[in-house]
Amino acid sequence: MWWILSLLLLIVPSLEIWVLMQLTYLMPLSTIFLQCIVTLAAGVWLMQGENFSLWTLVESELRNRRVPAEEVLADLLLWVGGVLLVVPGFLTDALGLVIFVPAVRQESIRWLRNSMLKTMGRPPLES
Repeated sequence: MWWILSLLLLIVPSLEIWVLMQLTYLMPLSTIFLQCIVTLAAGVWLMQGENFSLWTLVESELRNRRVPAEEVLADLLLWVGGVLLVVPGFLTDALGLVIFVPAVRQESIRWLRNSMLKTMGRPPLES
C-alpha cells in the first residue's frame, strides 16, 4: 500500500505542473494564479464545517470492525473534496469539485462501504 502512495506523490505533482505549464499557452499566468487562490479559499471555506474528529470517528469505527455510518462517510468525502481544492492544480481541483456532485458522492459512499465490508470479510450491501 505504501508504494501506491509513493507513486501518487510522484505522479500527481508532475501531472499538475505539466498541466499548469500547458495552460500558460492558453491563458495568462495571472488568471491561473487567481484560479488557484479562489479554489484555495473555496476549499478552506468548505472545510470549515468539518473537522479532524471525522478521522478519529472513522478510525474508531473501523478498529471496532464496524462500517462508519453513511452520513459520516459523506462528511469525510466532503472534507476530502475541500482538501483537494486547497491543493494547487487543475486536476486536483477538478477531482475535488466532482466529489461535491451528490450522485458521485453517493456512489463513492456505496463503493467505500462495500470495500470496507469486503475487507472485514462481510458480504457487500445490495442497492
